[in-house]
Amino acid sequence: MQERAARTRSALIRAAALEFEHRGYEGTTLSRISESARTSMGGLTFHFRTKEALADSVRSACWASTAPHVAEALTSPAPPMAALGGLVTALMRLLETSVEARAAARLGRELPGSGTAGRPGAHAWLPALRTLLARAHAEGELREGVAPGTAEALVVRLLEGTELAARGRHRRTGARADADAAPPPPSAEQVWALLRTAISGPREGG
Repeated sequence: MQERAARTRSALIRAAALEFEHRGYEGTTLSRISESARTSMGGLTFHFRTKEALADSVRSACWASTAPHVAEALTSPAPPMAALGGLVTALMRLLETSVEARAAARLGRELPGSGTAGRPGAHAWLPALRTLLARAHAEGELREGVAPGTAEALVVRLLEGTELAARGRHRRTGARADADAAPPPPSAEQVWALLRTAISGPREGG
């Protein structure tokens, strides 16, 4: 019985993430989530009383996937820029492959105050990003004239762009002709390597 309830809850969170990703918070309804998860409205409200509760669970699912990468980057013995590269590429891959990550990113834009009251927001990784950039700056790894705040803005825009591009690709999944004709997107490592050359100095270690 508990295993069945866990499966139902998981199916509801994924269905909610799909709806939030493509329709946004306001455009998503509990009835559509229920239908997508093939669960009755009674089953949905047993697990989640409100749409807000589902949004919180989607954000929490995203953070559960993100937190290990944040912890690894902050405790890495590698130079700060190398640790930052590992974090950024991991976040890019999550946005490309995880509907929960993309949904959480959209919810973060549409719901002011996301991540308050102990709830993880879409940019819950931002403190780690700032810490790593501060370390890189202190160790002379940032290019001369590049402030940590400027590098932070570039990384945030990169991740936002990754999310929007990935959402567009997943929305067109059914259009095989377009998908077959489109060239494959650059890898996370390729994109990071390009950004890294713009912000890192000659002593960059990653």
